[in-house]
Amino acid sequence: MAKNILVFGANTLQIPLINKINELGYNSIVVTLVPTEPGAEIAKQVVIEDFCDEKLMLSIARKYNVIGIVTDQTDIPVRSIAYVCEKLGLPGISYETACLFTDKFLMREKCKQLGISTLKYRLVNDIEQALDFYDSNNFKVILKPINNQGSKGVCLAENREEVIYAYQEAIKYSKGNPILIEQFVTGHEVVVEGIAFNYEFKNLICGDTYYFKERNAFAATQRIFPSRYDSEVINRVLRLNEKIIKGFGLKQGLTHSEFIISNNEIILLETAARGGGVFISSDIIPLMTNFDTTKFIVELAVGKICSFPEIVETNKFCSYLAFFLPVGKVIECENIQLIQELDFVHGNNLDKIKLGLETFNNVDKTSRYFMVLEAGSYDEIQERISYIKSQLNIKVQRDGIMYSIIWN
Repeated sequence: MAKNILVFGANTLQIPLINKINELGYNSIVVTLVPTEPGAEIAKQVVIEDFCDEKLMLSIARKYNVIGIVTDQTDIPVRSIAYVCEKLGLPGISYETACLFTDKFLMREKCKQLGISTLKYRLVNDIEQALDFYDSNNFKVILKPINNQGSKGVCLAENREEVIYAYQEAIKYSKGNPILIEQFVTGHEVVVEGIAFNYEFKNLICGDTYYFKERNAFAATQRIFPSRYDSEVINRVLRLNEKIIKGFGLKQGLTHSEFIISNNEIILLETAARGGGVFISSDIIPLMTNFDTTKFIVELAVGKICSFPEIVETNKFCSYLAFFLPVGKVIECENIQLIQELDFVHGNNLDKIKLGLETFNNVDKTSRYFMVLEAGSYDEIQERISYIKSQLNIKVQRDGIMYSIIWN
């Protein structure tokens, strides 16, 4: 009997999933355009193709007689997986549902249909339409591709000149699709991780988000779980998240949702039919709930899950801690191994940092370096964050000047 499972993507965040497939005795077949990615090194087989090509992925799934298709912590393959699973009758979500979770315009439209208030927005096909939306409203705007991830092509605009620039940046990542322009609001951001099975849904954990000051990077330097925000408001967030996930018709899988709380109003930023990135899915959820998320994803994909898994709160506090490196070349690199060997440090991508590494502009969240931490209390997580910041020494040189880590 064939035991082949396709994995769409091979970057660092796919490693826990690929390892789990191998551990459970299945054959991991990774699809990626970048065979040097770390996940390709541990997969049983590598297929060098574009997993966004739905029809091609269908032919590959048939070729290898796969029994399941998986990914985690990334939006890009979600639609392709749904397409192939629907065509082959494999366990998965519907293609229509996948589109709701991966197209930011459809996401907003569905929320309106469900009676959920959203940011003001418009789908635009040219700069003139974008400028018309901006001129018609008295607020800052965000322009973004409708179906990308990692904050690529996302820009804030505060005047007409910036709208023109932001539109041109968004177009670079739009894959020929229109651009979404929407209202920009500030407030406290919370993130919610959840789980769906047989169209039922449960919230798992909720945390607070803290952003870098880097303009247009739209990347979090920390996410700390559980949230310390007002409990009454958080309960409203959780109820709203459940309404959205059920309203979108998600049959099964992990979910990741981001909300902004502004003037006591709760607004969905975006939701995703996959686990949270930066090892939230593979490390933070298990640390806080004793729920083996990667095993769940694999067994769900091959039809072995019959009910909701048991969720047991561990009362731990967890955080991911991220940083950018300035533009230049790494000339000092100290204590990375020390940090990685700490018993409270879990998933991380620090091994990417080497002497001589060339670094570039931080224009989106994909250039971050990060690690997951656990602790027994909020104060202890803060102490551990401070300790890591005091120990990790990375210097980047540019034009004869040395620069240090960008923590915020």
